[in-house]
Amino acid sequence: MFDRIDGFIEAAEKWIASICLVLTTILAVLQILNRYIVHLEIMGIGDLYVYLYVICLYASFAYATKIDIHTSVDVFQSFLKKKSPRGEHVHGIVIRFLSLAIAIGFLFPAYHFFLGAVEYQEWSTLVPWFNISWLVYAMFLSLCLSVWHMARNLFKAAFGAKRPS
Repeated sequence: MFDRIDGFIEAAEKWIASICLVLTTILAVLQILNRYIVHLEIMGIGDLYVYLYVICLYASFAYATKIDIHTSVDVFQSFLKKKSPRGEHVHGIVIRFLSLAIAIGFLFPAYHFFLGAVEYQEWSTLVPWFNISWLVYAMFLSLCLSVWHMARNLFKAAFGAKRPS
């Protein structure tokens, strides 16, 4: 059951990051064409592509944690692999544990920041009904997903499951 939920979360993170990156690129090109070729700036496109990029950034952060690509130092790990496979395994567990501890350490201040954003919502200047506190909500969700992925990768590494895909 957890593998299916984890697979769904992984797919959602990958697709959200990919779609937002494509949309961000299209909107940035459109803004450049409008501003420098047509000499007409459309208000809001710049804000929209920044918001999409932030979503892309948060989703890709969680996805990178899931596939375990940003928490190790490849040169040192390659050296350990040549010298001792057991040393490489222990190094991987220690690095995953330290990464998880750091992420959990960031989770507590982020939680208080999230509660502040829920209680004191910020509204957009150009579009008064648009709540821009969603940026904080997305950051907190991304951090929670990253902690989940780190804990799961640590569990798999420590208890002999195959390397996370």
